[in-house]
Amino acid sequence: MTTQNDASTRLARAIALADKIDGELKAFTYRPSSYPSAGRADRADSALAGVPVAIKDLIDTSDMPTTYGSKIFARHQPRQDAWIVSKLRDAGAVIFGKTVTTEFAWRDPGDTVNPWNPAHSPGGSSSGSAAAVGANIVDIALGTQTVGSIIRPASYCGAIGYKPTYGLIPTTGVHALAPTLDHLGFITSNFHWAAVCHGIIVKDGRVDESVASGKFAEGVKPRKIGVYRSSQWANVEADVQQNFDAVVRRLEAYGVVCVEADFDADLRELNVLVNNVLAYEGRASIYDDIKDAEHLAGPYTRELMQRGAAVGSDEYKHLLERVAKMRAGRDARLQGLDAIMTITSPTGALKGLEKTGDASFCAPATLLGLPAVTVPSGFSTEFLPYGVQLIGSANADLALLKTGQWFSTILPSIKAASSGTAVS
Repeated sequence: MTTQNDASTRLARAIALADKIDGELKAFTYRPSSYPSAGRADRADSALAGVPVAIKDLIDTSDMPTTYGSKIFARHQPRQDAWIVSKLRDAGAVIFGKTVTTEFAWRDPGDTVNPWNPAHSPGGSSSGSAAAVGANIVDIALGTQTVGSIIRPASYCGAIGYKPTYGLIPTTGVHALAPTLDHLGFITSNFHWAAVCHGIIVKDGRVDESVASGKFAEGVKPRKIGVYRSSQWANVEADVQQNFDAVVRRLEAYGVVCVEADFDADLRELNVLVNNVLAYEGRASIYDDIKDAEHLAGPYTRELMQRGAAVGSDEYKHLLERVAKMRAGRDARLQGLDAIMTITSPTGALKGLEKTGDASFCAPATLLGLPAVTVPSGFSTEFLPYGVQLIGSANADLALLKTGQWFSTILPSIKAASSGTAVS
């Protein structure tokens, strides 16, 4: 149960820290000048009562502007909340503000910087959400993922990323990019908050007893983990390889069996499939929004429209058939495994803000619609966070979160950047 004093203190801290650092961090596109209360009094028994939650600016809010990261929608004000925002309000959460997204959740970045080093990218497309959590402003922020837009920025910013099984959260009120691939999810400061969001939003209010009782903190130790390096391992930065291999050795030291794992197709083939589906559906989702003001759209958005126009309807139908076939057999790849572990990106957070990073290793979980989480796993030589990605069986999200929590107890602890150095 959250008391009114607890809720007020939590909100006051979030406001003070955002006021202090967001001028440089640039995580938010909008924050209200005042907040009506620190949560609904009638939901004081809710684990989200009074908890400030940041909302990616791809997601409609009835009382705050929603621009979808585009100059074309600079003055756009939705008439009603997205489904997930309504659920958060019903649970007593405080909608803290809107966070920066790349344009239409594609590749044209906003101004957000990495909270650990402002010269580096926070990742994308959920850049503002990841930075707001990584900087310790809020414990929970909403993100979306069409390829790697929750998992990768969470990793770059030292946060937890949780992408639920495809379709578990309705995307009503969220601007589509590629509906076959689009996921709603969460970036959080720890696995406790990810599990709370799973219970209240994904499971419609049923927070698992282990979370309510505190037993969740122990996590659940896995017996066998599949290790996925893929045919593209030679293209992964050496420091990323070393961090990943160190996690494997640590697991083995704790008695976890680690075996090589794979998916139904080569990583390159999976990414070609994702990118072709995304191009066709991205054009269908965005073109009508920009056709009368295309000069205001970013270069990556315009390029996506061109690629989408080159994918014919017959080819698209074939692409969907391949996706459906792969999803039908997806759990076979996890048979006998507690999870498959891979990297979140072939590089650490990129220097500069022009690009958001490589999401190719996130494509398998997104394409197959499997739940995935980011677990912070250490630092680069430039003191930027690394993370590993865990992929679980479809609809076994809570089990994956418990595995991720156990991982977090044996891997290096990463404190939020704002408590020490980078953005202050």
